[in-house]
Amino acid sequence: MKEIREQDRALASQIQAFRHDMHRFPELSNQEFETTKKIRAALTAAGIRILDLPLKTGLVAEVGEAAGPLVVVRSDIDALPIEEESGVDFASENAGVMHACGHDFHTSAALGAAILLQQQAASLKGRVRILF
Repeated sequence: MKEIREQDRALASQIQAFRHDMHRFPELSNQEFETTKKIRAALTAAGIRILDLPLKTGLVAEVGEAAGPLVVVRSDIDALPIEEESGVDFASENAGVMHACGHDFHTSAALGAAILLQQQAASLKGRVRILF
């Protein structure tokens, strides 16, 4: 049981670090090129399948097998044109752009869900598609 708790703590730390990084480097809608690269890297590191779609920004990942139902989890990844004045140590470094909308958390939660689902992929009765 102790090993599971350590694994959970490690994932929680990973997702929190991802969120802080995303908050620090926000990108406006249709300009989320670096954000997309970071999401892709995290999904790839977790062994999660990424669908080959002609998207300029964002991506679609999938966990599970084709047989059975399809469930979709959706996450926004864009930020807003707002100057951050929060004072947090992971405040936006991109002048005039901020994750004031919570999409940094939204994306991180979807990433965490994808990783947890991937860990249980063998027991899924269908697929989960994650839209970023």
